[in-house]
Amino acid sequence: VKAISTLSNGGIIVELENEPLASWLRGPIGGPSLESQFDTAVSFRKRTYPIVLEYLHIQMQIEQDGFLRNVERENNLPEHSLATIRWIKPPLRREQDQRKA
Repeated sequence: VKAISTLSNGGIIVELENEPLASWLRGPIGGPSLESQFDTAVSFRKRTYPIVLEYLHIQMQIEQDGFLRNVERENNLPEHSLATIRWIKPPLRREQDQRKA
């Protein structure tokens, strides 16, 4: 364990040293093992981070089902590592001759 933080709502955040340990805790053995040490239910949440991509062609259909999974596959990212995607500037506010966003 690298660090433990207590939240104002009584929850805790545990920062782990490495990904294999985190994977084990999210698995069918590690999760129940940790949960058995507490008097209350334990839930695991992955943190998400915003990423801004500049100059993305506006023809890309980012709203399509499967778009994020395709991006993950094409870039050798773990499945479901991309949570959401959206345009910073809504399509209705684009200029007529705009090609990238």
